[in-house]
Amino acid sequence: MSAIKINNIVYKGWKETIEILNSEIKVLVVPETGRIMHFSFINGENILYENPDLEGVVFSTGEFYKKDHKIKAPNVGGNRVLPCSEDYFHLITGSRHVPDPFINASSYAVTFLSNGVVLESPISKLLGIQIKRTITISEVGTGVKIQQELVKIIPAKNDELEKIPFTIWSLSKIKTPNISYSKIAEKSIFKDGFTISKWPDATNYAEENVIVNDTILKLKSSEEFPQKIGLDAKKWVAGYLKNTLFIEQFKFDDNATYPDNGTSVTIFGNHLFTELECLSPEKTLSIGESIQYDLHWNLCKVNDESEVNSLLENL
Repeated sequence: MSAIKINNIVYKGWKETIEILNSEIKVLVVPETGRIMHFSFINGENILYENPDLEGVVFSTGEFYKKDHKIKAPNVGGNRVLPCSEDYFHLITGSRHVPDPFINASSYAVTFLSNGVVLESPISKLLGIQIKRTITISEVGTGVKIQQELVKIIPAKNDELEKIPFTIWSLSKIKTPNISYSKIAEKSIFKDGFTISKWPDATNYAEENVIVNDTILKLKSSEEFPQKIGLDAKKWVAGYLKNTLFIEQFKFDDNATYPDNGTSVTIFGNHLFTELECLSPEKTLSIGESIQYDLHWNLCKVNDESEVNSLLENL
């Protein structure tokens, strides 16, 4: 018998939630949000942030989420994917803060596997693409594998959208207070090994909270103000919260073009959550072409920050 168990449960009002667990970890996938909403040790606290105001909300395919009669990107929490850099949002939706609603705020189709599930987004009538995520766990240990594919299936809505380069952009919102980490590339394209974004409508407070120890960048979560930092990291990004270390690992392609002037990892946060963001190489696609980009997650129990540093130095 497999050590992996998969159950249908009701979770915070979401009736189609899939619980995937072994003897050490639990993953909850919510098709109604198209997201992974929970990742924890078997009897532990969820590492991922969840917005209590949007519990149980079911999103309709391709429809914009509205708040106070204005189009918004719903802050549900959990882990989600987006299909392109924020630089192109205004071309798709008319707002630089609102991504493609077919990908970001729609229910996803689900297929069951013996060790996990496959989530498939609707086909976007705006960008002509579909995202498929195969989420599986190991029989022992805390490993989660997320295989991701973005496929161009139909033409985009117009010629302007047809020119947008795609990326698989995975965003994991974790709870605060926390400390985030990533490793600075040996031959980074950025002057200091990282870049701090300049925003047209807000101040970026990352400069106050970033520390570099040797090759490890450390960013303390913000207590009030928003902050964002980008790196051309080549292996991993991690978050430390309440004696738990959450690690996301990926492969870097030295010959590829990455979004946002070469960024493979972004850490964004405010007083509510921190987003650990992993971005695939970026490219335009013709019908039938695709991008593949896989992630590997792990949880580690740690006693203090010195133990965190020791673990990360050996990745």
